[in-house]
Amino acid sequence: MYEHAQRRSQRKLVELLPLQLALELPILEVASMLRSTVPMDDWRKRIADLVVQCFGVRGVTRSRLELFLRQIEPLMATVGGGDLPAELRHIVANLQTMTILLRRRESDGEPIYVLREGRLAGQLTTERVRGKSPRELFPPEVNAVTLPMVARAFAGEEIEFTYGLDGRTFLTYLHPFRRDAHGNVLEVLGSMVDVTSERRYAAELEHNEQLFRALIENMPCGVLYEETTADGTVTQLIANPEFTRLTGYTVEDYRNTPPEQWSTRVHPDDRDHVQQQYHAWLESTDSGLLHLQYRFYDRYGIVRWLDNYLARIFYEDGRDGVLQVVLDITERATAEQRLRHAASYLEQSIEPIIECDENFRVTFLNRAARQAFPELDYGAFLSEHPLGSDLPPQCTDDQYVALVHVGSRAFQRLLARTDRGWRLFCHDVTPLVEAEQTLRRALEREQALKLLRSQFVSTLSHEFRTPLAGILTAAQLLDRYGAVMSDEQRKDAISTIVARVRDLEHIVHSFTRRSSLLGRTEVQQTPIELPTFIVRLAEQLEIVQRKGAHVVVEGRDCRVLTDAELLSAALHALLDNAVRYGPDGATITVEFSVGKDRLCINVHDEGVGIPEQEMERLFTPYFRSSRTGNIPGSGLSLATLKPLVEASGGDLQLCNKDPAGVCATVELPCVVEAADVQPIAPLNEQATNDTSH
Repeated sequence: MYEHAQRRSQRKLVELLPLQLALELPILEVASMLRSTVPMDDWRKRIADLVVQCFGVRGVTRSRLELFLRQIEPLMATVGGGDLPAELRHIVANLQTMTILLRRRESDGEPIYVLREGRLAGQLTTERVRGKSPRELFPPEVNAVTLPMVARAFAGEEIEFTYGLDGRTFLTYLHPFRRDAHGNVLEVLGSMVDVTSERRYAAELEHNEQLFRALIENMPCGVLYEETTADGTVTQLIANPEFTRLTGYTVEDYRNTPPEQWSTRVHPDDRDHVQQQYHAWLESTDSGLLHLQYRFYDRYGIVRWLDNYLARIFYEDGRDGVLQVVLDITERATAEQRLRHAASYLEQSIEPIIECDENFRVTFLNRAARQAFPELDYGAFLSEHPLGSDLPPQCTDDQYVALVHVGSRAFQRLLARTDRGWRLFCHDVTPLVEAEQTLRRALEREQALKLLRSQFVSTLSHEFRTPLAGILTAAQLLDRYGAVMSDEQRKDAISTIVARVRDLEHIVHSFTRRSSLLGRTEVQQTPIELPTFIVRLAEQLEIVQRKGAHVVVEGRDCRVLTDAELLSAALHALLDNAVRYGPDGATITVEFSVGKDRLCINVHDEGVGIPEQEMERLFTPYFRSSRTGNIPGSGLSLATLKPLVEASGGDLQLCNKDPAGVCATVELPCVVEAADVQPIAPLNEQATNDTSH
């Protein structure tokens, strides 16, 4: 009776087995029931074992799919070429994957389904797709991805690929299953799993990892994370750039440094205390924070005060992580230490320290203060000295921080209230102030150059407009009236075109020269011989030859080191203006002189001069003097030249000369031998002496 009841319960369990699978019982439990309650053929038992082995744990990977298909292949081969047993189909149908079996149709070689089971199969199970091709069941966009992969599998390849359908992502693995005597693949066995969630989780994990890494790498404090196993093996080590900056050690340096050597980096006075606290924290089961403050020798031997916070992270697999956050508190700790040892520190400090009473009468000067400010003495009032000239009569705050200048030096002054009056701490920041001023000047120069670059496109368009208009007008006259024009009229039109083309050549040459000046990243100081340099440049100017001008250079022969490219551009523009706005055959006088660190060049012409009321507007873009008449020009030459000269530390000025003409003066920095130095009057004095009233 007991045996009968047992057999009856076994049959009942077999009948309920598909229902249990449909309710998603753990696969391990299902396989256990298959093995323990149902008399099975050997292949059925082996399939059950494979199910447990491949899918009995959470998560489906490509390796598990491949292992399942490879090991189920010989079992399915023993069944034969007909329909698969119902038991196998029940097992496959209730897996969270989908298993397919394809063979080629004899009539046309098209792959057709033999098996299609699994939770992912949906309504398209074996009963509905048997004998049909995927081409008949799925849309073209899916077949465009899957059918080439199926063809490769029938060609004998192991195929793994992913594709998307209805907003989900599927991982598919195809395995050549049955072959004929010639090695041709007859059937392909495949398995597919929905990896949408896994891909989304992986993307989110990668995003969070990138966010965490960006946060760690840009934190203003040092971060070190060390992960070890139970036997002490380091499995992961991370250090951000700030940690490397504070300690001088990279991740590789830290990894290759023995632990006992790290203890020697701690200052001897702090070493025992730090080691005791650290080891006690490691041995305790408490996962709270450990806070340490100590002096540390970085890789280069520099002592830093570090504020160190440590936290432990325990993992289920026995790993132990230690996260350290390190702050550099050297300045704060040093200040606190100075206050604690004020009695001995005041006199020994290398920084000037001054003490005063409530009325700011000096009562104490340490050695550094006496050396820095020898004019100060006991009993003197600080308010009468540059150090305290800005102090209010009544000070209500306990501390005042200010930047003060004493002669050519700059000091960061801290005024702190004490029980007996005031104490001044003075830190010499002259190099920092000078560096800041240099940086500010460089920034202003860069901004000026940037503004010039932005004006170049509009300037170029404006410069080209007048010559092109003249060429177009002359060409249209020749085109419309050339047949009725006299030879002299045609020659005039052609001469106009040639003149405008020369103007364009001049504009292109000028802009090419100034574009090279704007694009420079550094100034090249070049030795030049004066006056040879000026004479050769004047001989190369086309307008000088065309108008028959005479250029006279006056000055003593000398050799200077200066910005030759900028000097050439300046002389080119000034000589061009002097010849252009003067009469034919005029004499242009170029005078030069060399001072200690300045080169001064005056260009005198015999032109029409400039009205005094227009003098201030000469360097305004597009402005032209009312006396230029019909002489072609754009009003941009001087407007673009002056910022370039000033950005290099020079100057450019214009003034009328008596009885006629204009004097243009340009100054540039230079280096010259002592024997070549000549006195140079300031530009304002030159303008006063040459200006006509």
